[in-house]
Amino acid sequence: MAEAIKDKKSNTAIPWTTPQSWRAANQAVKFHQCLYYHEFEVAAALAQKLKLCLESIYSALDELCIDTCPWCPEPCCLKASVWFDFKDLLFLHFNQQPIPPAQPKANLSMICRYLGPGGCRLPRLARPWICTWYLCPAQTAKLRNGHQEKHKLFIQAMAQIKSQRNLLESEFIRVIS
Repeated sequence: MAEAIKDKKSNTAIPWTTPQSWRAANQAVKFHQCLYYHEFEVAAALAQKLKLCLESIYSALDELCIDTCPWCPEPCCLKASVWFDFKDLLFLHFNQQPIPPAQPKANLSMICRYLGPGGCRLPRLARPWICTWYLCPAQTAKLRNGHQEKHKLFIQAMAQIKSQRNLLESEFIRVIS
């Protein structure tokens, strides 16, 4: 049975925290991806659409980070419970993105292993979804107080991304079932 660390605050199990379980999870996705290559045309198209949707919000996210993160008294990366979930792995594999060497945290008390002096060392596409969708209060206020149409488009894109992630997971499960 796969091991997981429980996040006591949210009662969420953080999966694949050992090197062996991380490798096994990624090998399983890759195995099924190869085994059902032709059946995964819809999943591959969903992953591509998801990638385009994500890329459409990155400039806004980068702007928010530049304006808020350097002055933040409590950076999220130092204390947030972050991890790659199954949908993240599917996204990475179906978009041929480099697979990070491990979960962001080996235990809940450590800071994110991908945090560097200039912020996250992972490219935006290789980050867990939780790192993309979470906006701190300062970023949320800045987005709301900015251009209303831009805020509305951003919220719509985030909802579409969430939906696309669910569809990708459902399609993967449909094919392998």
